[in-house]
Amino acid sequence: MSEYDIAVSFADDIVVEEVVEACRQRGLTVLYGPDQTHEWWAHKSAGDLPDARIRFFVPFVSAIDDFTSAMLRAVKAGDQHVLPVLASNVEVPAESLHPHVSYLRVNDRLAAALASRVERAESAGWDRAGLIEVVTTARETGPPGAVPFAFSRYAEQDATMRYLGEQFAAAVPGLRRRGFIGTAHYSDARIALRIERAGDVVYALDIQRGGIGGDETVNFVVGRHDTGSACTNGWARPVYDAGEAKLELHDRSVFTRGDTEPSLYTREELFTALWDRITTMLAH
Repeated sequence: MSEYDIAVSFADDIVVEEVVEACRQRGLTVLYGPDQTHEWWAHKSAGDLPDARIRFFVPFVSAIDDFTSAMLRAVKAGDQHVLPVLASNVEVPAESLHPHVSYLRVNDRLAAALASRVERAESAGWDRAGLIEVVTTARETGPPGAVPFAFSRYAEQDATMRYLGEQFAAAVPGLRRRGFIGTAHYSDARIALRIERAGDVVYALDIQRGGIGGDETVNFVVGRHDTGSACTNGWARPVYDAGEAKLELHDRSVFTRGDTEPSLYTREELFTALWDRITTMLAH
């Protein structure tokens, strides 16, 4: 299977060859074909799409239509592999605007900006994703359902940090029966879980307020790292789904599974999944 840094989609009224060439000169691998327009990507069945893995799918947005609207909604929904580039006269509709995404623009610095995004993704340990899955999932992203006015991502973030901290603090004393010593320190901004045996740390997990997905997210880091490092083993964004607040978890390597498809958890389900993973690891 071929691997690329970016795959490009564009409308007939925008010229992207110069940008593609500039990206290649900067060392990026680019999947691009002169016939691979928005229309082409929108109507190809999954079996007819290129079998490749990518860092980013890059649609050049010169107008808001069904395809580009779906791409923008996918970004708002948290798809980290869709990276739209806006023409100078295009504004993202309010209902599709993500408050913590800096949208790229078509200008003479675009190739450098794309190279920077790829470098940041590599540094953060983001895996490439299957192009077929990225495109088909994004183009099926529908308009969001009604969200109650009282729903707050930041209030849910507060509640999640508090709940996880309390649950870990309550659970770690039970590790003594297995021959381990656990400590869980938590504050508004960070949870630090450490599990030791005979003074050696056998497991470490930091849960931090904010991170790669935005300041409303909860970020997970497995192992001990320098404070302020860009490491991540997954991040969760509070969302409203099916009538209740949930956490949309991206990059599940906190469970040692680097899945690219986001998964939804309640606070209770997320703690249970984390604790089950920890106890399973300690049993081996």
